[in-house]
Amino acid sequence: MKMFSRQNVFFVWQDLLLHRTVIKMILGVMALLMVVGILPLGMVVVGKWHSLKDFILLYRYEFFHLPAFLFLLGSALQTNAWVVLRRYRTRRQIGLHKALLVVVLAGGVSLWVAAVGGLCTMFVKYVIYPNMPNAHAAFLYVPHSGDKSSFLYFLVMYFFVTAIYGLLFVAFIDFGGNRFFAFAAVIILAVLDMFTVHMLPYLFYISEQTAPVWTILVLIAMMLVLVYTICLSSSQKNYYVQDDLL
Repeated sequence: MKMFSRQNVFFVWQDLLLHRTVIKMILGVMALLMVVGILPLGMVVVGKWHSLKDFILLYRYEFFHLPAFLFLLGSALQTNAWVVLRRYRTRRQIGLHKALLVVVLAGGVSLWVAAVGGLCTMFVKYVIYPNMPNAHAAFLYVPHSGDKSSFLYFLVMYFFVTAIYGLLFVAFIDFGGNRFFAFAAVIILAVLDMFTVHMLPYLFYISEQTAPVWTILVLIAMMLVLVYTICLSSSQKNYYVQDDLL
């Protein structure tokens, strides 16, 4: 089992290296838009922020972070069937490969967003705000706020939410076979959350104060169920047929 896990990690790393150009482009666009997000755009502004969490969520998760991650994941899933068949002996291992790829990319995107956001907020807080009075207003920075939430907890929630949506994306591809409809289905689910259960606001803003441990346990359970579903669907696919590529 140990060798199997090491093998999966190695092949996932190979896929990331294979598509590193596209991955760098998407991450670069995300970083650029995050930087632009703190600046006033003519008469239109994205929003004001106080903490690093506020800055990251200037663009709504459903319309910026999630689509960018799905584009990133979709590019990394472009794997030739013969390469996959040479790598693994069973279809279940292919399913685990796809699930691990989602988790690794979700973790990488979470760290990237935190790093870019941290650099932007540190620049405004520790360079602009102390040395240029009133100039921080141009960066939409509000110095004082009553928000005492933990950024580490928010980052964990960001990772879990991103990974779960990514696993749903892969599961929809396995069952439906169409990337566009899988992409649309995941985005629609996220947008519908805005008008129904409001799960994303709960996870990002409220869960830390109500039931942080139970929230994390439930999200882990959801991820395990989705990983099992992906492995189950992969075990029923015929990878010798062109339509059943990853």
